[in-house]
Amino acid sequence: MDHLPKDDISATGAKTRNIFFILACCGLLLLALSSCDPTPPSSSSHTQNRTFTGSSTQPITYSSSPSDVLIRTFYGGGLNGSFSFGPQVSIYGDGSYILGLDRQGKLTTEELQQLLNALVNTYGLLNLSQQRFSDVQDENATFLELAFDGKQEELVYGTTNSNQDEYQRLGQALTTINEALKGPTQPYKASAVSLLVRQTFSPDLHARIPSWPIADFTLAQATTYECGPVPPDETSQNAETACLKFVIPEHAILLNGAQVQSIKEMLTGLQGDFTEQGLYYTVFLRPLLPDEVTRKQLAMFGSDQEIFRGVPLLSGKVPPIPSQTAS
Repeated sequence: MDHLPKDDISATGAKTRNIFFILACCGLLLLALSSCDPTPPSSSSHTQNRTFTGSSTQPITYSSSPSDVLIRTFYGGGLNGSFSFGPQVSIYGDGSYILGLDRQGKLTTEELQQLLNALVNTYGLLNLSQQRFSDVQDENATFLELAFDGKQEELVYGTTNSNQDEYQRLGQALTTINEALKGPTQPYKASAVSLLVRQTFSPDLHARIPSWPIADFTLAQATTYECGPVPPDETSQNAETACLKFVIPEHAILLNGAQVQSIKEMLTGLQGDFTEQGLYYTVFLRPLLPDEVTRKQLAMFGSDQEIFRGVPLLSGKVPPIPSQTAS
């Protein structure tokens, strides 16, 4: 058997020890990394962004998610009794759009990017010197919500005598948005439905008014949770609340499939009256838009409202009526 010289044996042993040392260090490093608490990914890490260059040298970036709203319009906000159960227009990152709450269509990627380019480069909406173009406080206006290119803007288009250049550009942009959505549409089928309830003091007593079919919660619970207690009326027997008639509610309730089916069996549409313990309530089945499902809030707009405020959506047990307001 051949024997290695002592110097070669020492060198070989040193190399072997170095290799084991490196492997041990790598193992410890992997163990340390695996034992660390993982940082939960932010919502942006799941967002698929697209970037394109429009008519200027500056690129435009937007989310391509089908549940991310890029463009949305509402009409209302004045003091003359306007109320909207949903937006006029909602355009999403994948090019899908919904008109109101009942019709949907689809823009191609090219059509969507042409529209975004017009809003950014033709009309300059992300760089206006003011956001509100409405001098008359009690009039309704169009509210335009924009969320792309790293910005979120809310622009108000009403009646004004100031800054006519920007005012006209905003009006032209709104026209361009509406004209872009002239393609074929189909009925919108929501994946979820919310319940909105208000107590009514003027039901049609000549019509058949069914009893509330849900045992999970009462209509009194629902309307108190969503609209608050009905204030006492010292001047008449018909107390009234502005909630869901002129202004948005404080909350909304997400229904499960069985609850939706039970209510629909009693209605001829998405709205109707029910009776419970001698009182009457108007019920609205409000379809959810794609972004409302993920954000857990409804997009609505009411009277005397200067900015958009989402309505929180409850998924779970409806709270009991507070003792101070329980009858």
